Amino acid sequence: MNFYIRIICLSIASLIATPALSQGVSDWSDKTVCRLVESDGGALYIEEATSRGLDCKASIKASEAKPTKSKSDRSFGINTYGGEGYILENESPNFDSLRWSLYRKLHYRPLRGDRFYSVQASNPSNFEFDLRDDMYIKQQLKTTPLLSYLLFEDGKIVIDEITPKDRFGDMFTGSSVYHSMSMGKSITSYLTGHAICEGKIKSVDSRLDWPMLKDTLYHNQKLINLLNMASGDKAYSQNDESTLSIQSRMATEFKGSKKSNHQYYYTNLNTNLVLSYLLFTYGDDDFKRLFDDVFQKKAGIRNEVFLTKTSGAKKHEKSLGHQFFATRYDYLRIAKAMLDDWQNDTCVGKYLKTIHDRRIKKGASWAASHDLTSRVGLPNSYGGFFHTGYKGMENRPVMGMDGNGGQTMLIDFERGRIVATLAVFDNMKFPKKASFDFKKIAYEKIKNGKPSAKTITTKSTESVIDPQELILYNKARRESDKKAKAYWDDYYDMIFWGASADGSTLFSEDFESASQRDIRVNDRNNKWYIKQDNDGNSIYCNKVTAGWTEFKFGNEHWSDYSISYRMKFSAGKGGMTETHIRKTHGSDYRVNFSSFGGVEIRLTKNGRPRASGYVSTKTGEWLDIQLTASGDDIKYFVDGEVIASVVDDKVKKGSGFFGVSANSEVCMDDIVVNKI
Repeated sequence: MNFYIRIICLSIASLIATPALSQGVSDWSDKTVCRLVESDGGALYIEEATSRGLDCKASIKASEAKPTKSKSDRSFGINTYGGEGYILENESPNFDSLRWSLYRKLHYRPLRGDRFYSVQASNPSNFEFDLRDDMYIKQQLKTTPLLSYLLFEDGKIVIDEITPKDRFGDMFTGSSVYHSMSMGKSITSYLTGHAICEGKIKSVDSRLDWPMLKDTLYHNQKLINLLNMASGDKAYSQNDESTLSIQSRMATEFKGSKKSNHQYYYTNLNTNLVLSYLLFTYGDDDFKRLFDDVFQKKAGIRNEVFLTKTSGAKKHEKSLGHQFFATRYDYLRIAKAMLDDWQNDTCVGKYLKTIHDRRIKKGASWAASHDLTSRVGLPNSYGGFFHTGYKGMENRPVMGMDGNGGQTMLIDFERGRIVATLAVFDNMKFPKKASFDFKKIAYEKIKNGKPSAKTITTKSTESVIDPQELILYNKARRESDKKAKAYWDDYYDMIFWGASADGSTLFSEDFESASQRDIRVNDRNNKWYIKQDNDGNSIYCNKVTAGWTEFKFGNEHWSDYSISYRMKFSAGKGGMTETHIRKTHGSDYRVNFSSFGGVEIRLTKNGRPRASGYVSTKTGEWLDIQLTASGDDIKYFVDGEVIASVVDDKVKKGSGFFGVSANSEVCMDDIVVNKI
């Protein structure tokens, strides 16, 4: 459909939907209704309060109102789950929310962190095809968050299915570069095998001699401990989604840390450490050469494969995140290269056999906390950043790459078979909710598959595409990606922004009735909790930790808006808070507010203070806070008074964020975001 026609349709839909949104007042708590009466004085809120018999004092300054119109950050049925497209695997998102998540993953996740290196194709390998239909897999693609399914056996692709156009196919295509999540852990292991075979590392039993690790639990540990997620870091690895660099974390939260027992405990940090250690061992240029050798020359990618640095790492810091980005066929090419190495018993193949032999049990505590019919519940062993020891196949060399949301590759090294899936989302905790049937379409295909009738051999070095043609193809693909991003940016701008009138509420959270619904802020690190205040009111407080605690809300399409909330520094635990407005990856306006009353407004993390102020504060007492961004004007209010303001035009759009400094406790309530 023509873009402008779609925009007109969306505008009409927004007009039709407005009365229905207003009717949502009946779902709000008494506290929220009274707060809106007091702050806004609008007839809708007064009428609702009167019907409930509430004694709320109406606002006199209705022109300065900050009303709530929608009870959450949902527009047209979309829940943004904090704004980044990341959905926890115990959620049950609807179809519109899944599409939003896919949009973010395709067009914004690759922008997190500076790109370390992008491997370009030069001599891509071709697949042979002998396709057959599988009606159950077709049905899965039509009804679940599954995006792509590939089955490789007997040296050929025999099932090749992709999401239909009327599902996700208008966004996701065969040339879409998609994130790997924890599949990247297994790819990191594959690179490690090459490093051992090149003599950069002696063996899986080599000890980590990286000076940066001194006085931490990782110093002088055997490499195999990290590869098996058994480094003994459980007590220190709770902040698993940290965006800080490896260097920063080792110098602060891991300084003086002591390892515990070498038992399986799954964390992102082990992989990021190994990958960054490889970078330290090789140096930038030689490590990039290794990437070319593995992905370009051996796997024979057709598009590109790239990796980003840890998003919070500084330019000079050698800190890598383990998420690789590639297309659906290129992921299969990487898996096939592993299969080739194993079956041809190359040096890297011997490495893969070694990590399979050195696998460890995940343990009883892990089994007790997982559904044993799920993707990561079926394998009960782990080795070298691969899941293995699958139920019913414990002694077969079947190794799985598995990533959040349903990115998987299951390789049967003995029988020469690979199943590869990509998905928007997969509910790992409750497999029957918002999930595809991994057990039937992947696990059982491997478990019941007969031995391959064809011996796998390494790919031919014969060129199959003219190099100039390949350059033009990838140039066109990248240009198409840019146009697609612009299209979907405009599309969601209209839904989230164009359909909202000035003064309307984009987001609200009062932390009441949490047992009946999801909290609408994004606390990915589980560092915040709801508790009852002295008057029985539900409030949101951070756990006191040695590092910052934070949460996000909203989305990066917000432009002119206000963030209002109540907050108090707990008695005896004063510190610093940060409120960010128009937050994107790498840019935002942020206000530092100390328990001593000092206020500073900065542009981005390392920017110099642009404005400052002071207000009298007391710990244990509630403050009304508001941060506004209207055009070029950024203002910070405490109890209705402007404490600091800045005129600046560098950041136009972005979401909201709130953080609390180390060893501090802050409680919040009644967050409301309104369009200005």
